[in-house]
Amino acid sequence: MNDRESRFRFLNITTLKIVGVILMLFLAVILLLHGNATSNQAEPALIAQVYFDGEYRIADGQWHKIVKGEHIPSTEGDVTLRGNFHMLTPNGEYIGVYSGDMPIALYTDHINLTFYEGENEPYVIDMENPLFEDSACGVGWSAYFLISGSEEPIEILIHNPHNFGNETAIDELLSNTAFWSGLDFEKGILEGGEIQRNIGLLFVIVSFLFLGTALFSTLIHVKNSKIIWLLGIVILFAGTYMSYSADGVSFRSESIVSNTTMLGCSMIFYMLFLSIALVYLLKGTKRIGTITVTILTFVNATLLILPILTDILFYDMWLYWAISQVLVNIILLGCLIREFSVAKGKERLVYVCSILPLISFGVDVIMTYLGLWKGGVSSRYVFGVFFVAAMVVVLKVIPNGINALSKAKELETEKIVLNAQLTESRVSTMMSQIRPHFIYNTLGSIEQLCNINPPKAGELVHNFAKYLRGNFGELDNPKPILMSQEMEHVRYYVNIENVRFPDMTFSFEMNSDDFYIPALTIQPIVENAIKHGLMKLQKGGTIRVVSYETDTNYCVVVEDDGVGFDTDVLLDERKHVGIRNIRGRLEAMVNGTLEIKSTEGVGTTVLIKIPKGVEQ
Repeated sequence: MNDRESRFRFLNITTLKIVGVILMLFLAVILLLHGNATSNQAEPALIAQVYFDGEYRIADGQWHKIVKGEHIPSTEGDVTLRGNFHMLTPNGEYIGVYSGDMPIALYTDHINLTFYEGENEPYVIDMENPLFEDSACGVGWSAYFLISGSEEPIEILIHNPHNFGNETAIDELLSNTAFWSGLDFEKGILEGGEIQRNIGLLFVIVSFLFLGTALFSTLIHVKNSKIIWLLGIVILFAGTYMSYSADGVSFRSESIVSNTTMLGCSMIFYMLFLSIALVYLLKGTKRIGTITVTILTFVNATLLILPILTDILFYDMWLYWAISQVLVNIILLGCLIREFSVAKGKERLVYVCSILPLISFGVDVIMTYLGLWKGGVSSRYVFGVFFVAAMVVVLKVIPNGINALSKAKELETEKIVLNAQLTESRVSTMMSQIRPHFIYNTLGSIEQLCNINPPKAGELVHNFAKYLRGNFGELDNPKPILMSQEMEHVRYYVNIENVRFPDMTFSFEMNSDDFYIPALTIQPIVENAIKHGLMKLQKGGTIRVVSYETDTNYCVVVEDDGVGFDTDVLLDERKHVGIRNIRGRLEAMVNGTLEIKSTEGVGTTVLIKIPKGVEQ
């Protein structure tokens, strides 16, 4: 099996075992901490001094005795309760049937109540009634007064306009029933949600610190600042959800519309930006994750716009959103498992932690559907884990980013210095090739040829002009040029020198010239061969330039059969600036090398090697 095949074997036994253990431990903790089916509003109402006793039926079905703790479904049709409210003393002793002495507090979770008392007009508690703002649905407390004051049984018709997401609404209604004892009652409910609200507020405050840090990181170009933005936004919406899902939110914000909207939007955007953050962590499966989250974004936008443009209630969109988010989570879960299977070391821990929010959301959806609990119970526990992980990430990203930025600045400074040195080297090399005596000699040759061989003089002028243009043109060229261009410049120079030294022989064997080399590299080497090698001979001499390529390098050889020299003299670079400049530009611009071998009385060979694959 090759490496590619092994990377895709992510559904192996070990991986499944790890994911399975994490899931079981997570569920065990959640069930232990939240082991009842009642609403989180019930806790402060356990001291209730009133309860409903009687029977119930679903739609037109049979009547059943109401048994404390027994589940009554609220999503299978309208439910009718028949019986009476009964009163208890603070220590639990029975007083009698409720007769309307004090208002009763009723907790309604997206349900409407219609009270029938004998011949009296029905009394309606309807969250979608214009009195509660048009098309409003949500969670809140309502007060009910017994109109008749008699002990005759009453009927309560309970209607669920949505039929999803609040399977335990009737259980919550009956378990939370209490006397509305004014401010004391409201205070008790608010105190029950105080810890969760404070945690939510803490999250919101910290999220702004994250976002401020992200802005600062972006302004100073810290690497990975995007993840800080995402973490800040995720924590912001997690904190908002914590605050608006706490007990007594209707007492702090009486607008049912805004409470429901804020609760829903905070969870929608929490999961959306969490999904984007998880995609940021992906490597091999990033394309799949990106496409998936892009589709999710368009779906979310559609579901948020529809209630504005149509008569569809915002809450009714939650079901379709939950389904689409679950599908996205399944895809992202597969991506994370695949990444986990090919990751090593600490990266695996990151992917394991990233799986938790996806699993917790799925658990919440399933448990809410089954009526075992309501809303993002397990997600709220994950918020804490995510919060700690986010703090660790930021504390790691910022220092690393600043260090990387500092190093980048140092590298940029070094690059500027290197470019300046290369420019200086190019100027120095160019100027070294245009020595006054060379110009004088060339002009003198032109003058003589004008009298004895005008066509030859014209040819020499042409070569001299091309030579000068090539040298001056390289002053503004910071990049390497093709070997074929460099050789054009060499030929112009050789043609000039061949007029003065007609007995010298020049040979060019270009087996490869489609590669890049710093300008003014070969020409000064050829000039050195003429000046220090052939001119010291009594007569003639040959210079040969050969280019070829191997599997790893492009090579150029310049060899002469001149007098040669002792290569130890090259150790003093102060006396050989030209060679130093050529070697420096080769190394800096194309990662090339220059080697010189010479034998006195035999000749000199210069070998240039340029590695293949060097970016130009």
